[in-house]
Amino acid sequence: MADQEINQKNCYSITWAINNFSYCWQRKNEAIVSPIFSICIPEETKWKLLLFPRGSSHGNFIAFYLYREQNCNGAENIEVEYSLEFLAADGSILTKGELKYSFCKGSRWGYPRFQTRDLVFVTKRMKYLPQDILTARCRMKLSKLLSEKSVENRNIFARTIINVERKYLLWTIEEFSSLAPDQKESFAIKSASKEPLIKVDLFLTGGQYSEEKININICSVDRGMKFLTMKTFLLDAAENDEADAGEFECWCEFGKSSTFTLYFSRSELMRDGDLYLPDDVLSLKLELATSTGFAFEGVEEIDFGRISQKTSNEVLENWLKCHAERKITENSCALLTDLISLYKNQTLCDVKFKTNTNVFPVHSLILVARSPVFRAMFSTDMEEKMSGCVDMSDFPDETVQQLLLYLYTDRLEKLEWEDIYQLYKAADKYAIIALKDQCSSFLKVNLNMENACRTLILSDLHQDEDLKLIAQDFILKNAKEVFKSEEWKLLADSNSKLALETALRNWNEE
Repeated sequence: MADQEINQKNCYSITWAINNFSYCWQRKNEAIVSPIFSICIPEETKWKLLLFPRGSSHGNFIAFYLYREQNCNGAENIEVEYSLEFLAADGSILTKGELKYSFCKGSRWGYPRFQTRDLVFVTKRMKYLPQDILTARCRMKLSKLLSEKSVENRNIFARTIINVERKYLLWTIEEFSSLAPDQKESFAIKSASKEPLIKVDLFLTGGQYSEEKININICSVDRGMKFLTMKTFLLDAAENDEADAGEFECWCEFGKSSTFTLYFSRSELMRDGDLYLPDDVLSLKLELATSTGFAFEGVEEIDFGRISQKTSNEVLENWLKCHAERKITENSCALLTDLISLYKNQTLCDVKFKTNTNVFPVHSLILVARSPVFRAMFSTDMEEKMSGCVDMSDFPDETVQQLLLYLYTDRLEKLEWEDIYQLYKAADKYAIIALKDQCSSFLKVNLNMENACRTLILSDLHQDEDLKLIAQDFILKNAKEVFKSEEWKLLADSNSKLALETALRNWNEE
């Protein structure tokens, strides 16, 4: 990739964010396409960016191209100097290539090996995919022949959001030790409207002279699903710990199946029967995420002004930090107003949240719709359903109030660090993933010398690897000050393993 610099004069910049990039369903030589953008040179010409998550010709690479639309005005051939870039969260360039190419209508040019998938998704994931958002940029400069007449610099900001639906399920299989090789245990995952989405089967293979492997077969029965990832965990007898049983992914094609093998064999589980097979019952926790298409595609903002090598202007900084906000319609505003009224007036409440000092009346239907944990409470004969009361004594009143406000309205008020810290714990406990992500994002961008150690402990306790790595990076970057602080001494005393892991991280990476 060339190191020459794009001249800033007569330059267009197109910055494109792809939310939930890990859930791309495109196969090799299938592209995610940016929203179309127009450039006047001097007639309006149409362009877009093509990004191939699994490569255009090499499956281990992400490919990146600039494309000129077939249905396009202007000269038959237009020569353009341009750079293709991947950006970090602060707008700095992570990967860059510079090119000059004469584009005819319907042509593309770029890099089939722009960056390795392993680097983006694994090795340097926190840099390339903060909050699972890949930010790509193309900066274009017209050739001298076409740019004799000065054109206005323009920054275009576009976004594509991959729609991801998540489900958390507990699957119990009774008399597991008696499961025959030709026997299947099955259940169906359904949508909120009770329509079947996925059929899941568990069965054994092998035996007699080899280990009996435990297999899970997944069959999509919904035409809208495109890609699925599934994490599986074994729950122990006390259900206070879980063992990783495997993480899998597959493309979803209507009526077709994919089979995966768990990390544990039947004999291994039976050897630890008291731990993982209490009363001969196998308990599996399933975490599923499915891609169901694009939730949003479009240009969000256009800014006129100087285009720099490292874009640090306020427009880009604010844009890069944000999650794409939902477009509020008049109808949705009315709905929010009604839900806020329902929350404040406490009409027809049938459940109570009880803290150490207060009681909060709530609606079970709201809780069930917003949290799989609450759904489990009120759809089975658990204590909370029988008593109509949920014990919230491990959270302060302020946290419970903010949690309820979010559950009813999907909104958060302006909160201080300590408020978000407590709200994060509540969101994780009740599996409110969107809220946990928002809290995690706040904690990441508000790290300082006073809260870094507490953030690290929180991330480790709740297995938030993204937040943990960012907290560790901050601590190591400011090691001289942090290692002398009382907060670090308390961390080292209470969790020496985590302190050692953090202190040795730079050395281990080398």
